[in-house]
Parts: sequence; structure tokens; C-alpha cells
Amino acid sequence: MIEAMLPALFVLFSITEFFGDMVFVLKIFVLLTIISFIVMHLGKGPLAIILIVGISWFVLFGAFWFFGSVYVLMMLLLFGVSGILIDFFFVGGMGGPQEQTPISHGIDLKQKRGAMMAQARGGPRRMMR
Repeated sequence: MIEAMLPALFVLFSITEFFGDMVFVLKIFVLLTIISFIVMHLGKGPLAIILIVGISWFVLFGAFWFFGSVYVLMMLLLFGVSGILIDFFFVGGMGGPQEQTPISHGIDLKQKRGAMMAQARGGPRRMMR
């Protein structure tokens, strides 16, 4: 009985079908983005409905290969992934192993903390209001 169900399970969990489902979900999100943008800028009149239908048809069925990838990149940028990528690729590797940050060793921290504590003990006390 299980042997008869095995081909159906492979079809059910196929990678290509999963990719097709994710494209469908992405198209729904793109459609909702188009609708919200047009309604926010033009309202709910007949011109807005005509624009929603026209732009949605062109974007979802005409050139989705372009607009879908642009939408994914836009969402990644909005979620802050670009900041992580910039930090990882550009900021993290710029110094190299020879350059170090001003506070790079525990000894520096200990000396600065000791100097701050000595100044706080010997100097006048400030009160917060």
C-alpha cells in the first residue's frame, strides 16, 4: 500500500512545483503592492481601477521575469538585508589584518577605564537634575 503512494508523494513534494508555488505567492504580493500604491495615490475611482487592471496585467503576465526580480530585490533592501551585505562585504574586509581599531585590545580598554575612574574620583561631582 505504501509503495503505491510513494510516486504520489514525490509529485506532491516536487521542487519544481514548490518553485511554481513561490512564484504564484510572489505574484500575489506584487499585485497587492500595485493595488495599494495606486489606491493610495489615485483613490478608488474608475481611472484607478483601469490602471490597476492594466498595470497588473502587464507586470504579472507580460514581464514578470523582470518585475518579479526587481520586487524581490526591493523587499530585501526594505528588510535591511542590504545593510548586512554591505557590512559583510565592504566594511568588514576593508581594514585588513595589519590595521586595528583604536579599541582593539583589552589592555587599551583597561587603561582608558582606569583613567576615567581616576578622573571621576578626583574631580568634582556633577549632579543630574
